Amino acid sequence: MPIRGLEGYLADRRLTTTTPLTALRDTRLGIDVHTYLRRLLSAPSTREPLVAALGGHPLALMAHIESDLRLLDKWHIKPVFVFPGLAVARRFRPGAGEERAGAGGRAQAWAAYEAGRVEDAVEGFADKPAVWPPDLLRLVHKLFRQRHVEFIVAPYVSWPQLVYLANHPKSYIHAVYGPTEQLLYPQTDKLITSLDLRAGTFTWVAKRPLLADIKLGDDQFVDVALLAGIDCCGTFPPASQDFEFKQVVETVRHFRTGWNALQSFRPHPLLESTNYAEAYQRASTLLRFSLILAAEEGRVLPLPLALPPPPPAPALSAADIPSDLAEVFSPRLPDEVYFHLCRGLVGPWALNALAQGGVQEVPPLDGGESNEYRTFVKEGLTEGVNAPRNVAVALFAQSLNAFWKSRPVYAYYYFHPHAQQIAHNAPATVELVKRAVEGWNVHAPVIEEELRRQNSSTIDFALCLGATTSDKLAARTRTPRSPDVPPLQKKDEIVANTVWRVLELRGFLTQQHTHTPYARAMHNALAVSRLNDKFQEPLYIFIELLRAKVLHADLFGGKAYSGGPSFGTEDEKRSMLLIIRTLSVVPLVFKSEQWSGPLSRELLVFNSFVKGMARSVRTLAEAAAASMLLRGDAKRLREDYLDIALSLPFQNDVNSGFGIFFKVYLDALVTFAEGTVTEADKDKESVLEAKRDAQETLSDHFTSVKDTHADLMRGFRFWDAALVAVRTLSADKAIEPKLAAAFEKAEKWLSP
Repeated sequence: MPIRGLEGYLADRRLTTTTPLTALRDTRLGIDVHTYLRRLLSAPSTREPLVAALGGHPLALMAHIESDLRLLDKWHIKPVFVFPGLAVARRFRPGAGEERAGAGGRAQAWAAYEAGRVEDAVEGFADKPAVWPPDLLRLVHKLFRQRHVEFIVAPYVSWPQLVYLANHPKSYIHAVYGPTEQLLYPQTDKLITSLDLRAGTFTWVAKRPLLADIKLGDDQFVDVALLAGIDCCGTFPPASQDFEFKQVVETVRHFRTGWNALQSFRPHPLLESTNYAEAYQRASTLLRFSLILAAEEGRVLPLPLALPPPPPAPALSAADIPSDLAEVFSPRLPDEVYFHLCRGLVGPWALNALAQGGVQEVPPLDGGESNEYRTFVKEGLTEGVNAPRNVAVALFAQSLNAFWKSRPVYAYYYFHPHAQQIAHNAPATVELVKRAVEGWNVHAPVIEEELRRQNSSTIDFALCLGATTSDKLAARTRTPRSPDVPPLQKKDEIVANTVWRVLELRGFLTQQHTHTPYARAMHNALAVSRLNDKFQEPLYIFIELLRAKVLHADLFGGKAYSGGPSFGTEDEKRSMLLIIRTLSVVPLVFKSEQWSGPLSRELLVFNSFVKGMARSVRTLAEAAAASMLLRGDAKRLREDYLDIALSLPFQNDVNSGFGIFFKVYLDALVTFAEGTVTEADKDKESVLEAKRDAQETLSDHFTSVKDTHADLMRGFRFWDAALVAVRTLSADKAIEPKLAAAFEKAEKWLSP
């Protein structure tokens, strides 16, 4: 968040200036990504409230960003986007509920929707953010890569990286659009606080007139900001009620420094309970010694060493830097790891867990109330020996020195009162990682031969499974690392070996690189799928959720939510529930516009399982790729880090739209056919007409879907492929007979 209350104060005191964008012509503009995305996600003209009810990402967001990029090009402005990186040190709290307020607000919105008060529901969903900028990392990276837009990921917070780029002797950027925290750095004199690309104007503030207006110096202004509240330091508790920015200014003016003001209010119950004094000191140190990635050296340095402060402040040497910065940021990782982060090879989740020694699990969009979901997150995703999050942390830790190998990491769940250790260094997990990373070093000749044999041009799940269908084929891939063999060089080599390593780590491939029942199920299902249907990732998630025993026809927590099956007998409702859950792992093909259609709380509950698994496997894939470089299994110095990342699976979140889409079709068909269609009736003209009418209903209800007929047919094809996977798993006794029977019963109900 920006400095609390400052923007209103600037407007009231008329300290901002609005200038035509022509003033920025032929310049390089540094843009803080979080500030930019937050404006898009919250502005009335671009926000998408129903994301909170659907899951996934805003459907029109990429179109809005592309439009802005075209306008920047029209104004001859070159954008340079800066993403934040790792989180700074924080105090984790088991059972923390600060995010629960959002879940509670969404529950009220659902109640309004279920009562028919749609407008109230939309406002309720819009009231709390459903998407955070870090959730959109890969989506935005992909767009920037396609449009050749420059960006960098900062090691930690983005503000000092922008300061560094703007004040570097080579002038990497000429102006900054970002949050008001940028003004807290002595090198920042002017800041763009808003852009209106369509109107052709921008609004900016100069720091000198602001300081003259509040009659305070630079250091005192920093104290005001910390007491008012910034992103890494909450509002001074005695000032939080009936907050006024002017009152905070008066407080600092009266006590001369923020620290004096803080001391004068001791003892204060909120100061003690929130440990505010420590948070204040941490934030002060963070601002003074912010860490940045230095351009020429490729090293992470404190800003004062990379960019001396302006006179009369003295230049600092390494001896002036506090030795305990790890308490403010995190223990220092190798520069190579920061570089992987800054170039987009890896996202922050696993690195944050390792660096901070913990992760805070927050409730999903549906609130995460069921025991099934909580067990799934705790044991299936995070703490289990082969849980993807645990293994991802282990991949990084085992690639680094002994400090990281032995570093304890804890999970802090919103539903559990105590911290739970993530045993990334447990012997079984370490052995699993060692076996997978040491056994896969397949070089280009084998990969290129396999591409020709399978008539493929893409390194993906299908290729990697096809290359291991028999022991003879798998033998070519059993390639332990040898000092006599050079490291992997090409991007395709790294991507293929990453996918193979992930498949073994997730139990799809054996130690001998042959198929387990899960790989056979996926391979057989892909064999009956069309390439253009893009079923690889949905089928993978489908099989993972079957294995985790969370994709079934039973109610979660024994509770029926709105938007579930509404017609037929209990058996027919169970079949429909199984079908629409299965289909909801598939992404619909949308137009670049907001969702138009009904909602389903039942499917949003299931979407939390889909999202959790997909994101966790994505984190695992990134960790597998990075560990390959850190271990020297592949060439380390390269230019294609982002290309590698964008070639790995699970870049986007899937919403619950396809399940809703299919449910509307099935409901409409039952209505128009005046009952369930049977095998004997399926060719009757009345049934065929009912099917046509049901398809027209889809066109009427889902105007944001590109081609409703094509997606409906695609849905039926996915069900057929999923059924092949289920039958394979059933034959291998890899799923319970009861679950296999439920799918067969659903198929019998659906097929007519």
